[in-house]
Amino acid sequence: MKIIVLLVLLKSLAFSEIIIMTSTKNKLLKVTKKELTDIYLKKKSTIQGISVIPIDNRKNYEEFCRKVINKTPKQMRAYWARELFRGTKKPPKIQNDKQIKNTLQKNKQIISYASSKLTGKIILQISK
Repeated sequence: MKIIVLLVLLKSLAFSEIIIMTSTKNKLLKVTKKELTDIYLKKKSTIQGISVIPIDNRKNYEEFCRKVINKTPKQMRAYWARELFRGTKKPPKIQNDKQIKNTLQKNKQIISYASSKLTGKIILQISK
């Protein structure tokens, strides 16, 4: 039992911050958790009138789901299964840090997250 508690504590310490970033060419300066949730659930495609394309980070996906969207990865899978079945929406692409860095440099519409700044500009930092 003590080992489980210790592992949970270590996991929470290891993942302490999520950094939301976009291209330096993007005019977006800041974003709220609500706006991120709407973008990542594909309820909206713009933030403050600026078109964005969300990319999920393979390494930080679980933490992002819990801290920003307030859902577990299992709940997110169920959400996307329903949306795919309806044929209305597709989930954001999932990439690793290196792919996200390259994509951010090539496309000014991309918005993504990581545990540290990869490139571009930071528009929100979420700590817990």
